Amino acid sequence: MFYLILVSGLILGYLSGSVSYARIFTRLGKGVDITTLGNGNPGTSNVMREVGKFWGTLTFLGDTMKGSLVMMLYSWLFFSSAPIISLVQPFTGAGFIAIMLVGIAAIYGHGFPIFYKFKGGGSIGVLFGCWVYLIFPQFLINIVIAYIIVKLFFSKQKYPMGRMTPFVFLFTTPFYMLAESLIAKEWHPFFTNLSVFEHIGWGDHFVLFNGNGWILIAGLLLYGIAVIPTNFKMLKTKEILAESDK
Repeated sequence: MFYLILVSGLILGYLSGSVSYARIFTRLGKGVDITTLGNGNPGTSNVMREVGKFWGTLTFLGDTMKGSLVMMLYSWLFFSSAPIISLVQPFTGAGFIAIMLVGIAAIYGHGFPIFYKFKGGGSIGVLFGCWVYLIFPQFLINIVIAYIIVKLFFSKQKYPMGRMTPFVFLFTTPFYMLAESLIAKEWHPFFTNLSVFEHIGWGDHFVLFNGNGWILIAGLLLYGIAVIPTNFKMLKTKEILAESDK
């Protein structure tokens, strides 16, 4: 039953991710297809530049909720400590892994949407929403840390803020979470009475999984790796644009 629910979550996460809010809000705001504007990327940044900040903000909010809302739904129904429907989990932490995988499915839904012939965006907004749900407020702290690093070492390079992304997702956040768990030996939950948010807190995250805190660290690294394939096509597009400017 656990694996059947997991598969249903992966499918729902992928389908949620496949909804292109960039296309929807560009149609509403400008009456055109976002893939024909700017760099052709159906994502928040392109909508911001080509359609406007209002529609770009709506796109960002829609993208951030693609995975996080489904993750919260499945946590509430099946994978929290007090679920609506109880499941026998194969091992400690299996429910949390299932929630993370649902978010990753949404990332691939955004990058390769079934509704648009598998032509999607880079999934950074989706990942942002998933991580705000998984590790708030540590993720926001790491965005500030990465911003400072970029300003100090990459401010004179082209697209400096674009260089912030790998720092946040592959380096600063996973190592920050590991350091936090090793330094602070007690777990301090932020929402003690809300089972859907029981994983959110500060301190020794190993406590959450009976000592197996690597579930969280490995999961965060997996998220960072997951967005790499969805960004290959955008990197290729930038290379083509750069060649045309020469």
